[in-house]
Amino acid sequence: MLITEIEVRSVVTRQKNPGRIPFDITINPYRGCLFGCAYCYASEFVYEDPQKRAAWGQWVEVKKNAVDALQKESRKVTGQRVFFSSATDPYQPLERRLGLTRACLEVLLMAAPAHLHIQTRSPHITRDIELLQRFGESLTVGFSIPTDSDIVRKVFEPRAPSISRRLKAAKELHEAGIAVSASVAPLLPCTPKRLARLLAPVFPEAWVGGMNFHLKETELRQLYTERGWEHFLTHAHRLEVETALWEAGLLPSPPRGTIAAR
Repeated sequence: MLITEIEVRSVVTRQKNPGRIPFDITINPYRGCLFGCAYCYASEFVYEDPQKRAAWGQWVEVKKNAVDALQKESRKVTGQRVFFSSATDPYQPLERRLGLTRACLEVLLMAAPAHLHIQTRSPHITRDIELLQRFGESLTVGFSIPTDSDIVRKVFEPRAPSISRRLKAAKELHEAGIAVSASVAPLLPCTPKRLARLLAPVFPEAWVGGMNFHLKETELRQLYTERGWEHFLTHAHRLEVETALWEAGLLPSPPRGTIAAR
């Protein structure tokens, strides 16, 4: 594991196409992520260094002046829709010691964005519940829960927290009055109805993503074929998952091709 510090001019990235992604700005206090999920699209951003791209999950660059940079740019954030973070998990293991994400959130609280969405798979976010409550209705926390199975998780996300720990953390935030949502993205092998049963008591809504095969086709497909999981790559499986989530009240409308009734 290689941890280094870097200085940056900015931590605020304006989205070039906010119509496609419903956020105006993204903020990343770290570069790299120790969870190192096999499917992570963020590894493709390290285009200037093939060795770092290949070693994704084994290094992190800490933006040591992230708080100062964000303070200087705080006016850019006011009234904007902010995604935190798009290319790292803001509550990856390092955050427990460094507190960089928390310090950035304190700046954002004063900057008053129109909406702040925090995306994580880490239960460590519960440390900041009192701070998060201060954002009120302008905050949503999205939990990445792409499967119901820890067997599957260990294949694609071996260093990430268990599914049960994520659910427990999401429930804790929900009970504290913080809006939460489930991100079933990318869609990994799962038992659709069991996944819906796990999510429904905790989350009012869910979102289903695809699989990033356009980025890492060979490596990811091999993880499926080696285990006889090819069925989980089909549109039929996606339809099963979306139908189960819709019937559980987690999706606003039935998926195309579904005749299911709640």
